[in-house]
Amino acid sequence: MRFYISVDIEGIVGVVSRDHTGVEGFEYQAARIWMTDTAAAAAQAALDSGAHEVVLSDSHGSMQNLILERLPPGVQLVRSKPRPLGMLQGIDEGRFDGAMFVGWHTGATHNSGILGHTMRSLVLRELRLNGRSVSEAGFYAPLAGQFGVPVIMISGDDQFVAETRSFLPDVEAATVKWAYGHTSARTLMPAAAHALVADAAKRAIARLKGFKPTRLEKPVLEVAFKHRLPAEFWALTKWVERLDAYTIRYQADDMADASRFMVFLLGYAPTVS
Repeated sequence: MRFYISVDIEGIVGVVSRDHTGVEGFEYQAARIWMTDTAAAAAQAALDSGAHEVVLSDSHGSMQNLILERLPPGVQLVRSKPRPLGMLQGIDEGRFDGAMFVGWHTGATHNSGILGHTMRSLVLRELRLNGRSVSEAGFYAPLAGQFGVPVIMISGDDQFVAETRSFLPDVEAATVKWAYGHTSARTLMPAAAHALVADAAKRAIARLKGFKPTRLEKPVLEVAFKHRLPAEFWALTKWVERLDAYTIRYQADDMADASRFMVFLLGYAPTVS
């Protein structure tokens, strides 16, 4: 068995504010440890359940957060960027039996959840896929599905779990904290959260045959920016249609193409060197 585990930070135990999510934060180094140990718990659970290969993806910010020395020696790690398939880079290489979204968060339009956003909180107001507003999980589940990989387990706060189960009702889940607002929560302690994540991973693998990939043919992206100028500049290209002052539409060939488009949209700048 092979498993792909994508790890974000906003849904990690103890994380409640921007002080946990970037190098300038006073508790970022602690959050890195919580994130790494959560990833290690999920990966070790997969190995203990018979996996012969586990690929971890560092999927937050710079994508260089996980501390390698704290991870199980038998895993492989995808890190840094840019990467065409974003948070699931490498999901297309070989055949994975399942994907896990560990430490993920609610989407930009959800009214609760710790540090909820979709892809880039300072840039995007909303991302819609075939007319439906989607979170990162809502975007990446059909990307995994394009390569025949079902999402079998998730972890994060209670709002993320509820939001994700609205479109992945059978997914196993580990709730490690309960959101009071955008930057406040009641949280488990790290050791308890890591045990919960490991248990959810093992439960998911135990009923692996019950999961099916999420499929989406001919995805249409609608990207709503927080400011007018990005939409105005994108409207100068032949690739997109401008729907209103803030929103563009892109017809993708498939979810991999949609991912490449979003990576370019959010990552390119003329000053890149």
